[in-house]
Amino acid sequence: MQPGAEQEKIQAQTIHKFWPQLRRLLVFQLKLYIDAFRDLLLSALSLGAFLIDVVLQNTGPDCYFERILKFGRRTERSINLFNQFQPDQQGAASVDTILNEVEERFRSR
Repeated sequence: MQPGAEQEKIQAQTIHKFWPQLRRLLVFQLKLYIDAFRDLLLSALSLGAFLIDVVLQNTGPDCYFERILKFGRRTERSINLFNQFQPDQQGAASVDTILNEVEERFRSR
């Protein structure tokens, strides 16, 4: 075997060995960005919802602020930042599901 080919084989083995950890890091970083964007959005929406509820004197479980909280809980499950939810708890449009589908498409090419 040629020296260059041996080195390429070692590099490929090293990448293959560390890929699961690297993938977890990349997925976590992406989820952090998604979560940060979601937090900024929820912050603005919650302020607006609160103001509308005050003006309209809405209270109870169907007020706009409570709807924002419910939306936040759903997105928390969908993002699953710390992998605390099982796939059946996340819903069909979870970040994990989307990333798995994208990865499968790349692998199938």
